[in-house]
Amino acid sequence: MRKTLPWLVTLISCFLVTGALATVKYQQISAAIAFGASFPEPFEVVEAQRVNERVHTPVRRLGGTVRRPEFVDISPEVGGRIIALPYAPGAIVAKGEPLIALFSADIIAQQEALAAERDLVMTQLGRSRALKEQSLIAQGDIDVQEARLSALTAQIRALDAQLTRMTIRAPFSGRMGIYTHVVGDMLDAGETVTAFTGLGDNRWIDFKVPQGLADIRVGDTARLFDLDGGFLGTANVIVVSDSIDAATRTFDVRAQAQGLTLKHGELVQVELASGESLRVFTLPPTSIRWDTEGTYIYQLVNAEAGAQRPFRARQQRISLVDETSTQALFTAELDDRALFATTGSFNLGEGVLAQLYSGAK
Repeated sequence: MRKTLPWLVTLISCFLVTGALATVKYQQISAAIAFGASFPEPFEVVEAQRVNERVHTPVRRLGGTVRRPEFVDISPEVGGRIIALPYAPGAIVAKGEPLIALFSADIIAQQEALAAERDLVMTQLGRSRALKEQSLIAQGDIDVQEARLSALTAQIRALDAQLTRMTIRAPFSGRMGIYTHVVGDMLDAGETVTAFTGLGDNRWIDFKVPQGLADIRVGDTARLFDLDGGFLGTANVIVVSDSIDAATRTFDVRAQAQGLTLKHGELVQVELASGESLRVFTLPPTSIRWDTEGTYIYQLVNAEAGAQRPFRARQQRISLVDETSTQALFTAELDDRALFATTGSFNLGEGVLAQLYSGAK
């Protein structure tokens, strides 16, 4: 008994010390919890708005080139030296008026030589016919001379035609472009001197359409935009090619626009419908959030009684249809009367308290 008493006293002392330490620790933890609970629940300040609803037609933009129905590069069919450019660049010229006059000394020399030979053959032929009446020459000799005369006459007419083509006339009423040559320059056949454009306001827009958009039809409306995205106007499809390029898997389409001041050769963006219309909701792009499951937005629901801020954030899954710099288009099952976070939504999480920016202090 005497041997076990010291151990018993020691054991009881340990229990008492442990109990005292546990009590102190419990009090410390309780005090820390109470201290933490005294702080307000964190919240975020956001902007919010209700969704807008509208009909959306999916579109696709393609590159197109503007063509004028009346446009031609002025180039000679026959080479020669420029002797006249009657109109200044930018001048309006009526149909049939001369645009460029050329001169070729070689053609003139050939023509003069052939004319002299023709005159000689005509003189010889006259003498031969007189001899034939006297039966002093065979008919075959006369036939050879007549054939030679016909050949010379044809060659002279061909040179006359070349000389006529050395004056290039306006194929339609239009405006002169900027000359690439001046009077005195030599031109080769087919060398471009300037462009000549008609005065009408019709424009063709030629573009290539991927095979996947093969349902485009004559009469469809296309919207035109410049390369910066600025709206230019509309055009109506007038031709759809029946064949598809085997290399690019595209087909050619031509649309026509009126009243647009577009230059020949100008590049534009052509917007075409690429699917069926559907009703969508819209919000600013700042509303859209992403995670591994897809896209979502935050709906601001009324917080419970006693909460320190008026709203809590709740995730709302959506299907994003399209997005521009100013709005996101999506479909979802939602209450269109509810508020949804826009600016500042990236700071939210499920259940986080929120306050509207206009009400922040």
